[in-house]
This record gives sequence, C-alpha cells and structure tokens, in this order.
Amino acid sequence: MTIYELIKNHQHRKRLEEIVRVFAAQGFGYLISKIKLSRHLPFTQRLRARIVKEQQTSPAVRLRQAFEQLGPTFIKFGQLLSLRPDLIPTEYVTEFEKMQDKVPIVPFSQIKPALESELQQPLNKVFSSFNQKPIASASMAQVYKAKIGNKIVAVKVQRPGIKETIKTDIELMYKIAELLEKQVPELSRYHLPALIHEFERWTIKELNFKIEAHYAERIAANNKAVTALKIPEIYPQYSTERLLVMEFIEGIPLHDIPQLRKKGINIRMVLKNGFEIFLKQVFIDGLFHADPHPGNMLVLKGGKIGLIDFGIVGQFDKKLKQNTLDLFRAIINSDYEDAAAILLRMSPEANIDKEALLAELKEVFEQFQYAPIKDIKVSPILTSILSLINKNHLKVPIEFVLFEKTLITLEGVALKYQPDLHVFTEARSTLDKFLDHTYFAKQILQKTSRKISEYKELAEVFPETALELLQKAKQFKLNINVEDKEVRDLTSEIERSSGNVSLGVIIAALIVASALMMQTSVSAYIYSAGFVLAGILALWLIHRTIFMKIKSS
Repeated sequence: MTIYELIKNHQHRKRLEEIVRVFAAQGFGYLISKIKLSRHLPFTQRLRARIVKEQQTSPAVRLRQAFEQLGPTFIKFGQLLSLRPDLIPTEYVTEFEKMQDKVPIVPFSQIKPALESELQQPLNKVFSSFNQKPIASASMAQVYKAKIGNKIVAVKVQRPGIKETIKTDIELMYKIAELLEKQVPELSRYHLPALIHEFERWTIKELNFKIEAHYAERIAANNKAVTALKIPEIYPQYSTERLLVMEFIEGIPLHDIPQLRKKGINIRMVLKNGFEIFLKQVFIDGLFHADPHPGNMLVLKGGKIGLIDFGIVGQFDKKLKQNTLDLFRAIINSDYEDAAAILLRMSPEANIDKEALLAELKEVFEQFQYAPIKDIKVSPILTSILSLINKNHLKVPIEFVLFEKTLITLEGVALKYQPDLHVFTEARSTLDKFLDHTYFAKQILQKTSRKISEYKELAEVFPETALELLQKAKQFKLNINVEDKEVRDLTSEIERSSGNVSLGVIIAALIVASALMMQTSVSAYIYSAGFVLAGILALWLIHRTIFMKIKSS
C-alpha cells in the first residue's frame, strides 16, 4: 500500500497533515518538499519549505521538539532511539535522552470504564479503596494507588485508544521512512524502515502488560536469594494486556540524594549493590532490567533497592555473555586487536575496512592504556565503542547495546553522587565473585549431563537399529553367505559393547561429579563415596571385558 492509498482514510490523512505541519514548523520543510508531501501544508508554509534556512537551534534539538509535539508514538520512538547509539549520531542520542514524556492526564471518568471493562466487574468488588488521582502519567499508561484488602497496590492502566493511535502513527511512519530513504540518499545509512520495524516490535510488546508481568515475575524468581533487591509482586488474577496490578513499593528515588542522606542511607553501599545486582542479572541470569533511570530505581528502608517498570528488558544468551566478557577482558588488557575481533564476531555480516577499525580502536585504547584500573571510567570507553559501531555500520545484537547503555547510565548515576566509586574495579570484583569455580563447575556439569543423555540415547537405540538393519539384510538375496548363528553372535557382541559404553559413561559422570563436589562445601563422605563407586564399577568393567574376550575365544 502506498502512502497515497493509505491517506484515503480520513483519520490517516488528518494525522499526516499534522505530522508534516509540525516537522515544517521545526525547520524540516525542505525534507517535506523532497519527499513530495508539501501539498499537505498551508500555502505560506509550502513556500517556506522550499527555502533551507540557517536555524539557531541544532537539528537534534528541533527533531526532539517535533517528536514531543507529535505525542505518545513519536515520544516513544525518540526514547527508543536514545537507546541506540550504535545506529544514530551521539548528539541525537544525547538530545533524545531529554525527551519529556509529558502528555495531558486522562480524566478518571474516562479511565474508570476501561478499568472495569478489563476487570469485568465494578472497582469496589476488587479494591477496598482507590485513589482517583494518578501517581504517574506517561504516554501509554497512567498509574494509580489503591488497596486490595489491607495491601497497597499500584494499578497501571493503558490510556483509552492508545493502541489504535500508535497503530495509525506507525503505518504513516513506515511510509514516510520509505520515502525519506528513497528521496534523500544521505539518510539511507540509518536504515529508517528497519528502525521503524524494530520500534513496532518493541511497542507491541510494551503495549501488552502480560509480557511486562511475565518479565517481572521471572526477574523476581531469578533474584529470590538476593536480599538487597525488591521486585513488586504481581497480581495475575487482576492483570490483563491493558491492566497491570502489582504490589506498591514505597521508596525514595535514587536521584533524591538529600532525602537519602536525611534517612541515613549508606549511598555507597546502595550503588555497589546496584552494580552487583545488574551484573548478576546479565551474566548469571541472562535477563536484566534495561531501563534503569533513577525514577525506576527506588531505595527502600535499610538500603534495599526496588526495581519497577519492566517494559524494557535485555536477554543475554551464552554466546553473548562470552563475547561481552571477552570484550571486557580486552579492555582491561588494552588489547585493541582482540576487541576488534570480538566486535566483528558479534557482527559476522559486516563488510568493513578492518584496518581502519583497528586504527580507530587503537586510538580509543591508547587514552587509558597506562591508567590504573581504579582510574578508568567505563562510560567514555563504551561510548567510543558504540560510536565506532555506528560509524562502521556494525550490526551487533540490540541486547549488547542495551547492556552498554544501562552500564553507562548506572556509572553516570554513581559518579554523580559518589565520585570516588571506581566502577571498573567494582565490575571486575563482582564478575570475579560470580564467575568463580562454582560457576564454571556448573557449566561443566551441564555439558556433562547433556553428553550423558546423548550417550544413553545412543546406547538404547544402537542395538535395536543394528538388529533392524541385519533383519532387512537377511530379507534380500545378497551374494553374501551369512549364517544365522553368526548374526546372533554379532548381535550379542553389539549389545555387550553398548553396555560397556553405557557403563563407561556412568563411571566418567561419577568421577566428574565427585571432582566438582570437592570444590563445594559438600561433605567429604559424599564425594568420596562417588569415587569409591566409580572405582568398583571400573574394576567390574575391566573384569567383564576380559572375561567376555576369554569366553568368546
């Protein structure tokens, strides 16, 4: 469908006219002319659109202001772009980080029917009290404070009609992006339609509160044993795609340092715990909260950290964990060649000048090569690496970018309030603590378990498969004379051999498991028993093998 077919719909046409007017008013009229949409402008604006004027404010500022004027969809788009320094220039990332999510509050008279529709019953049947004034209002939802029995809860409800508004806007954004990429060649390097597609994918997930609830529950389960962290409990019986009911967490926003000091909170300990929690979520759990701005991080009584808003999360698989750890190791060792190899490994389809990338990375690494670890700041290094990724069009996983952006944000908060906190040292000591022998032992044990399952399956199916093949061979008139006794002997030999393989795997598993248990606090009797049993089985295997050979001869 072309944009001209799309705007036959009155709603789409009115919205397109609004979009082009706002962009023209912000000084982007020349782009509107290039993509031949200036006919949707009033006559005077159409004339101005043909003249490219020197603007007092930068394009990044004007684009941010245009997005804010155009409302929820464009605000969310700007916020997503602020997370992608690998795709857009740094000045735009910095400007989009200032994006104000300020939209008019929807009156409760319009919210109440939506609430009762999702609950499928009157409010007073669920809530013992309900404060009609929202405690937070954003582009997609409003949050209210209520009570279920004696428990205080937060009720997050979607703004009426927001899904339809976003759908209309995204359809128009796709068409405008296609026109810009076609008519303005210098913008093609940003792959605008692909950016819109990514935005659509993220937004669809964010509009489904069941997904947010799922991530909150998973992160809570992963961190059950972490006493320094609090995740709000979800009320699944009252939560839907458009409504999320969760435990209300009372705390002080992380950026409110005067209030934290007044309460006697140990800020340094809170920040250290924050880094430890984040790195555990990334490298151990593989699922992390990826929107850690100070408003989403609360400090509770006793210095415990409370996380809220799980609309944006990152997921690390084993390969990405390993690549990221390798990159950190390369940074610590000032090995720019290794860092380049890792970045290229994460972007296998990249067709770039490797020598130029090496030269640029060498320049970045030289800036901190001889500095003590405690004096190295993570943010400038990661920001430079993200800029190089953008400059060289490397397509690294978005989860890696979310991780780097989150780490940069956390360091920014930490250094603002605790300038002597050495983030690199903290990260290194935390990773050393997590990735000790018990972590690697767990990885080895998992691999061993998989191999045992594979060998067990092989041992089970091999005799049966061999018999089947032999039976099929007997049915054909082959020029091979094989007696029935020989077939039986061969089958018996296969069965004995597969039995020996199974026994050998069990012995190996006992030895590996006992060796791993020696590294833990398990009683010596347990792993000693494992070694003894492995020894007995080994002797039996030797006896069985020799005895069978003697018997057969």
